[in-house]
Amino acid sequence: MEPVPTTELSVRVKALQKALAPAGIGLALIRQPADLFYYAGTVVDGFLAVAPEGQPSLLVRRPHHQDHSTPGPWPRVRYRDLKELPQILGQTGLELRGAVAMELDVIPAVWFRRIQEQLFPGQPIVDLSPLIRIQRMVKSPYEITQFHRAAAILDQVHAQVPALLQPGLSELEVSAALEYRLRLLGHQGLVRVRNWDLEVYYGHVLSGVSGLLAAYTDTPSGGPGFSAAFPQGPSLKKLAPNEPISIDLAACVNGYIVDMTRMYALGSLPSRAWEAWEAVEELYRLYTAAAKPGAGPGEIYHLLGDAVRSRGLADFFMGLGNDRVSFLAHGVGLELDEYPFITARFPYPLEADMVLAFEPKFFLPEIGMIGQEDTGRITPTGVEWLTRSPRGITII
Repeated sequence: MEPVPTTELSVRVKALQKALAPAGIGLALIRQPADLFYYAGTVVDGFLAVAPEGQPSLLVRRPHHQDHSTPGPWPRVRYRDLKELPQILGQTGLELRGAVAMELDVIPAVWFRRIQEQLFPGQPIVDLSPLIRIQRMVKSPYEITQFHRAAAILDQVHAQVPALLQPGLSELEVSAALEYRLRLLGHQGLVRVRNWDLEVYYGHVLSGVSGLLAAYTDTPSGGPGFSAAFPQGPSLKKLAPNEPISIDLAACVNGYIVDMTRMYALGSLPSRAWEAWEAVEELYRLYTAAAKPGAGPGEIYHLLGDAVRSRGLADFFMGLGNDRVSFLAHGVGLELDEYPFITARFPYPLEADMVLAFEPKFFLPEIGMIGQEDTGRITPTGVEWLTRSPRGITII
């Protein structure tokens, strides 16, 4: 287990503290696991309490043993009941001087009401999440290193895919074989997402028309799954010759997620699939050149949309009908759905060292999904791709 460097955590907390006072926030209570890990270097049942000045305190309900493997730089104060927190905050010098802020996009309403009524009656509680998500958009050199490690795992696993695929093997069997390899190479297993009702596992292995099925998640591909309780991802469908096979995997190292999709086929593919693939290659060229610091996500979105429309493929791009998603790329980091997004209206321009997964995909009726996905870092000269598996449709 590798601890996050203390200097890294200190820089992150100081940047957050600098943003609190201008926002009228006197105390930030950070609870959500990804946010806790980002600022405290660990995950506990508790809060990281941060004021605009001074040292934060990690308020821990569980576990009560000291985890010496990831101690973190912040003093730990143990509690058993939420009612103890006002007194603890006063004793640690974190007295309230302004609004309380919490991650209101992910804190359950029952929790919010309990904290408001029992701990801070009459005190405004505002949303901390925008400040956190904006800060986390730009990655540090330490974070970029973790992305490289996760990308290397994906590249190693995809190199083994051609030897695995054969007619008659089910999507689920391929998925299980790939997960086994990912875990042995260091993938942590859990892929965190921020959207409160977005559920994902670690990826989708979809073949033929399975790739056309939308799921209840806000993702381009869905798949049928093999249970009505979790209707997404690989199913018991058997691989067959002459149909597209998409393998969309995520790998996570020290919390940092990289996302990649590659295409395969047993035999050949119809001409319409290859026409869609030519469009994918054009979109990659356009995005690689356009995604630079200062570029507006909306400008990039419309540039790529115009290219798709010029080929007459707009009806099949990023989903079918009302199931079409509204983004072409999504930020990745400690969560799979981080800022920024390449959408028509995302308000913040790109900056150097943002990391996004770009996934142009076409959904061809009676054929399946044709597309690709890579994770890349924004640089002054364009995109530096972190996932480096050979591109193209691999024919087996």
